[in-house]
Amino acid sequence: MLRTMRDNLKSLSITLWLVIAAFIVSIFVVYGMQSAGPGAGSKTGAAATVNGERISWQEFQQAYRQQVTTLRRIYGDQWNEELIRDLGIRRQVLDGLITSRLLLQEAERYGLTVSREELAAAVMNNPLFAEEGKFNRARYRGLLEANRLTPERYEESVRQSVLREKLATLIQASAKVSEAEAWESFRAAKEKVRVAYVSLPRSEENRARLEKLQTRASQKGASVEKLLQNSGLKPKKPKSFALGEAVEEVDPSDSRAFHLAILRLKEGDISPVIEGQKSLFLIRLLDREVATREAFENEKATWMQQLLAEKRRWIWASWIENLKGQARIDISSEVT
Repeated sequence: MLRTMRDNLKSLSITLWLVIAAFIVSIFVVYGMQSAGPGAGSKTGAAATVNGERISWQEFQQAYRQQVTTLRRIYGDQWNEELIRDLGIRRQVLDGLITSRLLLQEAERYGLTVSREELAAAVMNNPLFAEEGKFNRARYRGLLEANRLTPERYEESVRQSVLREKLATLIQASAKVSEAEAWESFRAAKEKVRVAYVSLPRSEENRARLEKLQTRASQKGASVEKLLQNSGLKPKKPKSFALGEAVEEVDPSDSRAFHLAILRLKEGDISPVIEGQKSLFLIRLLDREVATREAFENEKATWMQQLLAEKRRWIWASWIENLKGQARIDISSEVT
């Protein structure tokens, strides 16, 4: 269960920080800083410094509480307090605050600004403040007052969010996808294969057995089907699948080695002994169902957009990691 929850948390982390940090945390962190009870901001010093700029303990604690509250709602009955440590939530929260601070610093370095018109549009387009599809000023004021938040403080958080979006757009602008690149990606994703294979648990004895079988199967004129039948092993013939898809009876920990071996085979070829994490394999490629150019033309526009979006995400994530690597970041030992 812990592995599943950790995987879910990884997939949610980007979304959580884009959504929560852009609105929920931006409201409730500020709210908490205004109205926290006794002891909420009792620690002095900084949870971290980013290029000399402090992230206070009060800011960290409020962001941390909001993250835990959100995750409790997401995981429901599966949640327990030990997962805070097991999933590294304290460090994830601080990492989100550090990333946000770095992005604002970079936005300033690039000279990015937010006009009054852009800020007003961002506030008025927020569906939380709409009634019957239109911005409602009374609702806007009421929600802010209910959270003890002034329009000035909220709008500053929105301004920062817009700055981060502008920076992302600027950095991702270099992403380009050619038709040839899209075709290669489409072909690799859509191609399907049929295989026959035998497998045994990993051991030196089983490796020797499969190597002997592979040597005989590779001899000119050898009947692979008969050799497999006479070996005492039962060949498996799963239904056709795309490379990267889960294959029936292949353990997920063996999947990468299994698929890489198929990628190197020509029709009719039999692989050398393939070593996975748990099993050994001999694989014969029966046939490939290749993607057609006609199918690509029908999906080209959508496919190129998806590929472009993936490339933009990769450029953005890589740029942030590089930014962190070059930054002067000091983290309090009390966070971990």
